[in-house]
Amino acid sequence: MSRTLLVILPNWVGDCVMATPALRALRRGLPGARIAILGKPRLLALLDGLTSFDETFPSAVDSARGLLGAARILARRRFDVAVILRHSMRSALLAWLAGIPRRVGYRAQGRGALLTDPVRAPRAEGRRIPEPMPVSYRRLVEVLGCAWRGDAYELAVPEAFRDLAEERARALGLAPGEMLIGLNPGASFGASKLWAPERFAAAADALHARLGLRSIVFVAPGEEGIARAILEAARSPVIDTSPEPLDLALLKPFVARCRILVTTDTGTRHVATAFGVPTVVVMGPTDPRYTAVNLERTVVIRRDVECGSCHRKVCPIDHRCMEWIQAEEVAEAALWLLNH
Repeated sequence: MSRTLLVILPNWVGDCVMATPALRALRRGLPGARIAILGKPRLLALLDGLTSFDETFPSAVDSARGLLGAARILARRRFDVAVILRHSMRSALLAWLAGIPRRVGYRAQGRGALLTDPVRAPRAEGRRIPEPMPVSYRRLVEVLGCAWRGDAYELAVPEAFRDLAEERARALGLAPGEMLIGLNPGASFGASKLWAPERFAAAADALHARLGLRSIVFVAPGEEGIARAILEAARSPVIDTSPEPLDLALLKPFVARCRILVTTDTGTRHVATAFGVPTVVVMGPTDPRYTAVNLERTVVIRRDVECGSCHRKVCPIDHRCMEWIQAEEVAEAALWLLNH
């Protein structure tokens, strides 16, 4: 088969985690190939430590200049095949400009002419049918004759980052091996995915009363206000990471030491799944079918409202899909998970 393979990663944290089964299938299905992955630098750090690829190309490709520069670099590498996990026109154009002779991806946004192996997503009444992202990626892998090797997500923590995580844990006042209740209240997607900080705090209080564990708040830069609101509302001890938010490389070992994670529907939920951490997801505007896989240790709490699965970044009405979810049921779901 091919000697050199380029995988163009998705742009979101959760989608990248959900792409790890595809990387595994490519590695095992093409044992002699050299596999490179291209993506945003922070997402490459997320996948650091895996053995399913050989090299990385950090590139956001978010401008015409960046696109052309990346294409020139890739052209010099003479890749045989590009597997394009993104659905954007720009990602297909990148592979085409780089002169990669075989280009596998979904026929979307009018980019079919740029692909040698255009794949059609299932549709009904002219619209794409929502399905778990690993299922979507599986079709692309199977075009290359690679057998699927299961849906389980994979992430790893390189030794160097374990040491850095321990240093950071000590700076935060954590005892060696101390388990935590993880709180992930942010959402880079938009405000529509957010759940009230006071309810995160109330859920943390209820879990602390039963488990005796401290909570830790995971937030991204710019979400310091959300963390502050949780700390002000909580009666139980909460560790604040917002003064120096954890990057994705350090987030992994901190999530891995959580006894339970309470989160919005963001990429961190999939990081937790990869490490086997029980997770309660408070889900509002997004369609659960896109992530309906590897749910054995996950409870998704959502309301079936008439305007549901709108995928709007900002709710134009009363945000009922999230407002109608209460802290008590989230805490109960977490305790149920821990007892099953």
